[in-house]
Amino acid sequence: LRKDLRAAEEELLNQGKVEECIEMYQNLSKYSDAIRVAEQTRHPEAAEMRGAYFQYLLETSQEEAAAALKEKEGDYIQAINLYLKGGMPGKAALIIVAQEMRQPVQLLDTIATALTRAGMFDIAGSFYERLDELQGALDSYIRGNAFKQAVELARRSFPGRVVELQELWGDHLVSQKHVDMAI
Repeated sequence: LRKDLRAAEEELLNQGKVEECIEMYQNLSKYSDAIRVAEQTRHPEAAEMRGAYFQYLLETSQEEAAAALKEKEGDYIQAINLYLKGGMPGKAALIIVAQEMRQPVQLLDTIATALTRAGMFDIAGSFYERLDELQGALDSYIRGNAFKQAVELARRSFPGRVVELQELWGDHLVSQKHVDMAI
């Protein structure tokens, strides 16, 4: 089938050869496809395969893939922890935002701290803003030189700091050789 795995899968399944289809994907190290086929055909070992694959991902330090698997299953807390363990606080923050999670607060603080440590100040600022921690958001925006967001936030919540932030923004633009924009 000229390496067309989908067509091979379809042909095997049409012939009722579920085991062979799963084995084909396993031999090619396409475990997620093997699990997908097992689940679609209600194979009795589908749950065991998923568990073994998850364990394999953890043992081989593939936290991102393991987190994606847990996210797909709806286990968001474990997915977030795996993303954080794998050094991907941005993806952890995306889950929080997408699921509109507000609890546990300690986990949210951990994500915000991880974003800051990773130097993702603008994302950390947006994250703090969603958590209604406006001072933390403003501080993150300033540290990341995201002055546009900082000024917008200040206009809404800290009107007394707008002029100060615009001055900092102008100084930053001058330091970056963008004198026209600074003026």
